[in-house]
Amino acid sequence: MPIYKYKAIGFDYGGVIGGNSSNGAPFTQKVCKLLGITKQDFDETYFSMNHLMQLGELDSWEEFWRLFLQKLGKGSEKLDDIIVLNTEVERNLKIVDDKILELVDSLRGMGYKLGLLSNTTLKGAADMRALGIPAHFDVFHASSEVKHMKPRVDAFIFFAEALGVEMSELVFIDDTEKSLSTASECGYTPVLYTGYRALLDSLSDLGVL
Repeated sequence: MPIYKYKAIGFDYGGVIGGNSSNGAPFTQKVCKLLGITKQDFDETYFSMNHLMQLGELDSWEEFWRLFLQKLGKGSEKLDDIIVLNTEVERNLKIVDDKILELVDSLRGMGYKLGLLSNTTLKGAADMRALGIPAHFDVFHASSEVKHMKPRVDAFIFFAEALGVEMSELVFIDDTEKSLSTASECGYTPVLYTGYRALLDSLSDLGVL
Protein backbone atom coordinates (compact mmCIF):
# COMPACT_ATOMS: atom_id res chain seq x y z
CA MET A 1 0.00 0.00 0.00
CA PRO A 2 1.33 3.50 -0.80
CA ILE A 3 2.30 5.69 2.16
CA TYR A 4 -0.58 8.07 2.92
CA LYS A 5 -1.29 10.24 5.94
CA TYR A 6 -4.72 8.61 6.07
CA LYS A 7 -5.36 4.88 6.00
CA ALA A 8 -9.15 4.75 5.91
CA ILE A 9 -12.09 6.69 4.50
CA GLY A 10 -15.52 6.52 6.10
CA PHE A 11 -18.80 7.42 4.41
CA ASP A 12 -22.27 8.21 5.64
CA TYR A 13 -25.09 6.78 3.51
CA GLY A 14 -28.20 8.99 3.51
CA GLY A 15 -27.52 12.33 1.82
CA VAL A 16 -24.14 11.14 0.51
CA ILE A 17 -24.55 7.79 -1.26
CA GLY A 18 -28.31 7.34 -1.24
CA GLY A 19 -30.90 10.11 -1.47
CA ASN A 20 -29.65 13.66 -1.09
CA SER A 21 -29.01 16.10 1.72
CA SER A 22 -31.97 18.34 0.84
CA ASN A 23 -34.53 15.63 1.51
CA GLY A 24 -34.73 15.96 5.27
CA ALA A 25 -35.75 19.62 5.31
CA PRO A 26 -38.81 19.31 3.04
CA PHE A 27 -39.98 16.27 5.04
CA THR A 28 -39.63 18.16 8.30
CA GLN A 29 -41.39 21.21 6.86
CA LYS A 30 -44.25 19.09 5.56
CA VAL A 31 -44.76 17.36 8.92
CA CYS A 32 -44.63 20.67 10.78
CA LYS A 33 -47.24 22.16 8.46
CA LEU A 34 -49.38 19.04 8.69
CA LEU A 35 -49.38 19.08 12.50
CA GLY A 36 -49.26 22.83 13.05
CA ILE A 37 -46.02 22.67 15.03
CA THR A 38 -42.71 24.53 14.87
CA LYS A 39 -39.44 23.06 13.63
CA GLN A 40 -38.15 23.35 17.20
CA ASP A 41 -41.10 21.23 18.40
CA PHE A 42 -40.32 18.68 15.70
CA ASP A 43 -36.58 18.54 16.38
CA GLU A 44 -36.91 18.31 20.16
CA THR A 45 -39.44 15.50 19.92
CA TYR A 46 -37.82 13.60 17.04
CA PHE A 47 -34.27 13.66 18.39
CA SER A 48 -35.40 12.67 21.87
CA MET A 49 -36.68 9.37 20.46
CA ASN A 50 -35.03 8.68 17.09
CA HIS A 51 -32.75 6.14 18.78
CA LEU A 52 -35.78 3.85 19.01
CA MET A 53 -35.60 3.31 15.24
CA GLN A 54 -31.90 3.87 14.65
CA LEU A 55 -30.94 1.27 17.25
CA GLY A 56 -33.63 -1.22 16.19
CA GLU A 57 -35.74 -0.93 19.34
CA LEU A 58 -38.91 -0.40 17.29
CA ASP A 59 -39.90 -2.49 14.29
CA SER A 60 -41.74 0.06 12.18
CA TRP A 61 -41.99 3.75 11.40
CA GLU A 62 -45.72 3.50 12.07
CA GLU A 63 -44.96 2.66 15.70
CA PHE A 64 -42.45 5.49 15.85
CA TRP A 65 -44.71 8.17 14.42
CA ARG A 66 -47.60 7.05 16.62
CA LEU A 67 -45.38 7.56 19.68
CA PHE A 68 -44.15 10.84 18.19
CA LEU A 69 -47.72 12.13 17.95
CA GLN A 70 -48.50 10.96 21.47
CA LYS A 71 -45.44 12.77 22.84
CA LEU A 72 -46.64 15.96 21.14
CA GLY A 73 -50.10 15.50 22.62
CA LYS A 74 -51.59 14.99 19.16
CA GLY A 75 -54.17 12.45 18.04
CA SER A 76 -53.51 9.86 15.34
CA GLU A 77 -55.66 11.53 12.66
CA LYS A 78 -52.59 12.60 10.65
CA LEU A 79 -50.65 9.35 11.14
CA ASP A 80 -51.39 7.96 7.68
CA ASP A 81 -50.29 11.22 6.05
CA ILE A 82 -46.98 11.14 7.91
CA ILE A 83 -46.44 7.51 6.87
CA VAL A 84 -46.91 8.51 3.22
CA LEU A 85 -44.29 11.25 3.59
CA ASN A 86 -41.93 8.88 5.39
CA THR A 87 -42.32 6.29 2.62
CA GLU A 88 -41.24 8.92 0.08
CA VAL A 89 -38.04 9.47 2.07
CA GLU A 90 -37.35 5.72 2.22
CA ARG A 91 -37.92 5.42 -1.52
CA ASN A 92 -35.51 8.26 -2.23
CA LEU A 93 -32.82 6.62 -0.10
CA LYS A 94 -32.83 3.70 -2.53
CA ILE A 95 -31.70 6.03 -5.32
CA VAL A 96 -27.93 5.58 -5.27
CA ASP A 97 -25.37 8.03 -6.65
CA ASP A 98 -23.23 5.77 -8.83
CA LYS A 99 -20.47 8.39 -8.99
CA ILE A 100 -19.96 8.11 -5.24
CA LEU A 101 -19.79 4.32 -5.37
CA GLU A 102 -17.26 4.56 -8.20
CA LEU A 103 -15.21 6.89 -6.00
CA VAL A 104 -15.47 4.42 -3.11
CA ASP A 105 -14.22 1.61 -5.35
CA SER A 106 -11.40 3.80 -6.66
CA LEU A 107 -10.26 4.72 -3.15
CA ARG A 108 -10.35 1.09 -2.14
CA GLY A 109 -8.26 0.24 -5.19
CA MET A 110 -5.68 2.81 -4.05
CA GLY A 111 -5.20 0.84 -0.84
CA TYR A 112 -7.42 2.71 1.59
CA LYS A 113 -9.76 0.82 3.89
CA LEU A 114 -13.34 1.88 3.26
CA GLY A 115 -16.12 1.92 5.79
CA LEU A 116 -19.78 2.91 5.89
CA LEU A 117 -21.28 4.28 9.10
CA SER A 118 -24.98 4.98 8.82
CA ASN A 119 -27.80 5.74 11.22
CA THR A 120 -30.52 3.57 9.78
CA THR A 121 -33.36 1.26 10.68
CA LEU A 122 -33.31 -2.52 10.31
CA LYS A 123 -35.35 -2.10 7.12
CA GLY A 124 -32.95 0.57 5.89
CA ALA A 125 -30.01 -1.76 6.46
CA ALA A 126 -31.84 -4.53 4.60
CA ASP A 127 -32.52 -2.15 1.70
CA MET A 128 -28.82 -1.28 1.51
CA ARG A 129 -27.90 -4.95 1.49
CA ALA A 130 -30.42 -5.57 -1.32
CA LEU A 131 -28.72 -2.78 -3.29
CA GLY A 132 -25.32 -4.46 -2.79
CA ILE A 133 -23.90 -1.53 -0.82
CA PRO A 134 -21.85 -3.60 1.70
CA ALA A 135 -19.83 -5.17 -1.14
CA HIS A 136 -18.15 -1.80 -1.75
CA PHE A 137 -16.84 -1.50 1.81
CA ASP A 138 -14.47 -3.30 4.15
CA VAL A 139 -16.68 -2.37 7.12
CA PHE A 140 -20.47 -1.89 7.01
CA HIS A 141 -21.96 -0.41 10.18
CA ALA A 142 -25.71 0.13 10.24
CA SER A 143 -26.68 1.62 13.61
CA SER A 144 -29.67 -0.68 14.09
CA GLU A 145 -27.43 -3.73 13.64
CA VAL A 146 -24.28 -2.71 15.52
CA LYS A 147 -26.20 -0.81 18.24
CA HIS A 148 -24.00 2.28 17.95
CA MET A 149 -25.33 5.50 16.42
CA LYS A 150 -23.96 8.87 15.42
CA PRO A 151 -23.23 11.37 16.82
CA ARG A 152 -22.38 9.37 19.92
CA VAL A 153 -18.67 8.99 20.56
CA ASP A 154 -18.89 5.20 20.95
CA ALA A 155 -20.05 4.87 17.33
CA PHE A 156 -16.88 6.51 16.05
CA ILE A 157 -14.60 4.57 18.39
CA PHE A 158 -16.21 1.26 17.37
CA PHE A 159 -16.00 2.18 13.68
CA ALA A 160 -12.26 2.97 13.79
CA GLU A 161 -11.58 -0.23 15.73
CA ALA A 162 -13.47 -2.27 13.12
CA LEU A 163 -11.38 -0.67 10.36
CA GLY A 164 -8.20 -1.39 12.32
CA VAL A 165 -6.89 2.18 12.18
CA GLU A 166 -6.23 5.04 14.58
CA MET A 167 -8.92 7.69 14.59
CA SER A 168 -6.33 10.24 13.41
CA GLU A 169 -5.84 8.10 10.30
CA LEU A 170 -9.50 8.29 9.28
CA VAL A 171 -11.33 10.74 7.03
CA PHE A 172 -15.10 10.78 7.54
CA ILE A 173 -17.60 12.13 5.01
CA ASP A 174 -21.09 13.10 6.17
CA ASP A 175 -23.77 15.62 5.21
CA THR A 176 -24.56 16.59 8.81
CA GLU A 177 -22.37 18.92 10.84
CA LYS A 178 -23.55 17.40 14.13
CA SER A 179 -22.02 14.02 13.29
CA LEU A 180 -18.87 15.60 11.89
CA SER A 181 -18.39 17.67 15.04
CA THR A 182 -18.20 14.51 17.16
CA ALA A 183 -16.02 12.79 14.56
CA SER A 184 -13.59 15.71 14.74
CA GLU A 185 -13.54 15.61 18.54
CA CYS A 186 -12.60 11.93 18.30
CA GLY A 187 -9.64 12.74 16.06
CA TYR A 188 -11.15 12.02 12.64
CA THR A 189 -10.65 14.45 9.77
CA PRO A 190 -14.20 15.56 8.90
CA VAL A 191 -15.45 16.37 5.40
CA LEU A 192 -18.88 17.95 4.99
CA TYR A 193 -20.59 16.56 1.91
CA THR A 194 -22.20 19.27 -0.23
CA GLY A 195 -21.83 17.65 -3.64
CA TYR A 196 -19.66 15.34 -5.71
CA ARG A 197 -17.28 17.92 -7.21
CA ALA A 198 -16.76 19.63 -3.85
CA LEU A 199 -15.99 16.23 -2.31
CA LEU A 200 -13.29 15.54 -4.91
CA ASP A 201 -11.76 18.93 -4.19
CA SER A 202 -11.78 18.30 -0.44
CA LEU A 203 -10.17 14.88 -0.80
CA SER A 204 -7.54 16.35 -3.14
CA ASP A 205 -6.78 19.13 -0.65
CA LEU A 206 -6.26 16.47 2.05
CA GLY A 207 -3.88 14.53 -0.19
CA VAL A 208 -6.23 11.56 -0.36
CA LEU A 209 -6.54 11.74 -4.16
